[in-house]
Amino acid sequence: MHRLRSLIPSANYLFCFEAAARRRSFTAAAQELNVSQPAVSKTIRLLEEATGLKLFRREHTRLELTAEGQRLYKETQEAFDHLHMVISSLQKKHSNDVVRVSFSASFVQLWLLPRLKDFKAKHPDVSLRIEESSRDDQDLVEEDIDLSARLGNGKWPGIHSWRFVTEEVLPVCSPDYLRDHGPIHEPADLLQHTLLNFEERHRTRLGWREWLERHAVPVARLKQDFVFTDALGSIEAAVLGQGIALGWKHLVHDHIRAGRLVLPLQESYRSGHAIHIIMPAQRPPKRGTELFRDWLIEQDADAGVLQPTGNADTG
Repeated sequence: MHRLRSLIPSANYLFCFEAAARRRSFTAAAQELNVSQPAVSKTIRLLEEATGLKLFRREHTRLELTAEGQRLYKETQEAFDHLHMVISSLQKKHSNDVVRVSFSASFVQLWLLPRLKDFKAKHPDVSLRIEESSRDDQDLVEEDIDLSARLGNGKWPGIHSWRFVTEEVLPVCSPDYLRDHGPIHEPADLLQHTLLNFEERHRTRLGWREWLERHAVPVARLKQDFVFTDALGSIEAAVLGQGIALGWKHLVHDHIRAGRLVLPLQESYRSGHAIHIIMPAQRPPKRGTELFRDWLIEQDADAGVLQPTGNADTG
């Protein structure tokens, strides 16, 4: 900077020159810089005197750049653009940046939203943009996602992962449904009930047929009165007493604790996989992303013992 100051007394000369060159008008530059037109004219004159260069020429009523002016304008713009990029990058690293996260609708509605108040209380300066997606093939870098969740073994190329919750799937229904349609003594009894199923468009999840077969219940033909495109729909239908849904333990935990859902059976299924918090390995994480990741892991979504509800024989 000291070398530049030996040529130009003030950096303000360059700000004034850039505005006048870009607008091709001292008057327009003055309005942009919130100064008077004579002040712009004087600054340009002082810049030309300091550099010994003629930067502008008048052609009729239009202001044009000389060859020297065009060269200086180009270099000034590039220097300002570079400074803008550097400062913006530093601000994003240290300031209130938006963290873009992507989860399934069921995770957002049933698990995340009831707990977000705690995160905001601890980290009020972190802004979250929450997108709902059920795709396991998301390109986090291409889609500019900072953090997401994925079911599997935790090993994916270009991905950092942290174990979040074990996959455990169990039947759930409302207390009223169990009272009106029970008792349910064993998994085979489920075939006599309305089973609420879901089939996601972009990925495969455990359904009733697979769950029953894993409990040694042969299924020749599975009646499907209701099929939803997300677990959220089937779980909420169960809350409303419309049948029995498969619930992922961490998703139905709050409904069960509140008494909106009950476990008609003690049987559940653990796949051996887990849901992992994932972040792209190709770029350094934002501070807010790391805070949100750490908060998610601290929630200990595996915690909480859910007990089956005793069946009352209504016969």
